Amino acid sequence: MRLLHLSDLHLGKNIGSYFLIEEQGFALAEIIKIIKEEDVDIVMIAGDIFDTIIPSAEAMDLYSNFIEEIVFDLGKKVLAVSGNHDSSKRLDINKRFYRSNNYYLVSEYDKDPISFEDDFGKVNFYLIPFISINKAKTIFDSSIDNFTDVYKYALEAIDYRDRNVLITHCYASNMSSFDKEVYDEGQKPLTIGGTDAMDASLFEGFDYVALGHLHRAHYVLDPKIRYSGTFMKYSFDEENLTKTVSLVDLKDKAEIRKIEIPFLRDFVTKRGMFEEILKEEKSEDYIKFILEDSYIHENAMARLKEKFPRAVSITYANKAVFEREDSYDVDIDDKNLLELFAEFYHFKMDEDLKQKDTQLIQRIGLCDQED
Repeated sequence: MRLLHLSDLHLGKNIGSYFLIEEQGFALAEIIKIIKEEDVDIVMIAGDIFDTIIPSAEAMDLYSNFIEEIVFDLGKKVLAVSGNHDSSKRLDINKRFYRSNNYYLVSEYDKDPISFEDDFGKVNFYLIPFISINKAKTIFDSSIDNFTDVYKYALEAIDYRDRNVLITHCYASNMSSFDKEVYDEGQKPLTIGGTDAMDASLFEGFDYVALGHLHRAHYVLDPKIRYSGTFMKYSFDEENLTKTVSLVDLKDKAEIRKIEIPFLRDFVTKRGMFEEILKEEKSEDYIKFILEDSYIHENAMARLKEKFPRAVSITYANKAVFEREDSYDVDIDDKNLLELFAEFYHFKMDEDLKQKDTQLIQRIGLCDQED
């Protein structure tokens, strides 16, 4: 049985003021090619299908078209769970129709596996969506206060006969060497305050564990307990990473291979002097600029966007550029609004406010000398 492990699609995500629907559509089309070329039997999606609980119409259309091509055009199966970014109620719509067409979506806890057969026998797929601590208190036990206990209850009925695959959305960690510094830009922690990690050793009885939530592809404790990571870059933290999906041949044990996903546009950081950057070749990439100039350039973003239309942000390497050396003290108690404005105008423009401008300000009532 050949499985494809995806997670954290975050469809509808934006970076700055730019929506990434076009880039996401390009990446999903590449995944469709992989499903065809590798003759995948089952596509597993480990949560965070959408970026927000109320996805845009464009994001929903993109996902629907992706799923329909897999299950109707290619005749493959899809097993998916909801993540902490998803709305379980929205995803649960039309569940019976989905299951009758080989799309198995689980957004509420269900202890029963979904089972299929291949030449090696039976495979049980356990689909556990993201379960908050508060929901776990209601479902399992009111004393639960951590995610390790959530999974102890969720997995307690499994006997691990046959081959077993878990698809779930959580922060699984080697608790003996727990590292809190795992989140990239834009990732939403599972809890506010406290730890949201759980003990990955609870998953060691499975033949493969398809994890979602963390955006970098890696395994925890054992190569079979794996995060596929996002299928494309979503932050400048990831600009030097290669993005992949995980292909799993589940025979008597799991054989895992990563397949690279090309990108339509990259995430790039450009650092240097403003005028030198303007001389560089045009680019459609998403760019963060770090300027090394000793002063702030007016209309810098507008000028950069003429050559780099997807410029995302500008920062200055020298933070002292934000400290004005020509600041001054002003006596606001003994001056009326017009006098204060005239002083501010002189400070900014290095010239006095003209009499005709003073008269115009008084005529339109912006500043009354009697105030």
